[in-house]
Amino acid sequence: MFTRGHVTSLVCQEVHAEEWKVFSESWHRLPVDAFMADGEKYRLRRHTVFNVNSDSGIEQLPPRPYVQTLDINHLNGDVRRSYDGIERPVTESRFFRSLLLGLSALLDELQDGPCTWHHQCFQNRIVTSGSEVGNPTPEGVHRDGVDYVLTMIVDRHNITGGCSGIYDASTRKPLHSETLTEPGSFLLADDERTRHDATSVFPLDPALPAHRDVFIDVITRGTGPR
Repeated sequence: MFTRGHVTSLVCQEVHAEEWKVFSESWHRLPVDAFMADGEKYRLRRHTVFNVNSDSGIEQLPPRPYVQTLDINHLNGDVRRSYDGIERPVTESRFFRSLLLGLSALLDELQDGPCTWHHQCFQNRIVTSGSEVGNPTPEGVHRDGVDYVLTMIVDRHNITGGCSGIYDASTRKPLHSETLTEPGSFLLADDERTRHDATSVFPLDPALPAHRDVFIDVITRGTGPR
């Protein structure tokens, strides 16, 4: 139902410090998510979509809105949410492309055969302060309406909280609970058989900036809508 791992197990070569730096520092330039139905400004986000086949390679698709039905996302469902794309130095980097190819190859193994995978990739930053709680999953325990969901921690700065939970889809029984702390560590969950959430984050020192940075990839078999 879910897999734990580290990004070094997905990419086909050593992750160089400079490549990770380009990847992780791009989170400092995320715009505020303007589509939070509760009016809050604690989430910053970018979004880019790809079709990936571990044999034929990566196709970056034109910008498109992210849409979830209201029954999937009771907070932001049935809204066409358009975000700025992930910066080109990131999406065109050897590291990022290896990440998508390695993740697709892992999914091929789980499905017992090669497949094309539709990746909706998000950079998310949740900020918190002495006056504002950060909620990584404001919609609560949920699914994303896809086949698989990857949550990979990129950075935790001056925070406590942010524990990831995975639950059985039918019984809501907790299956796994973990606070991802090491940059590059991830959880990959079967989105049809599980539900997931993450607890709120709070600053360790309310006088200093505080944030939780994650890379989210919601993945569906096939090429997605055209």
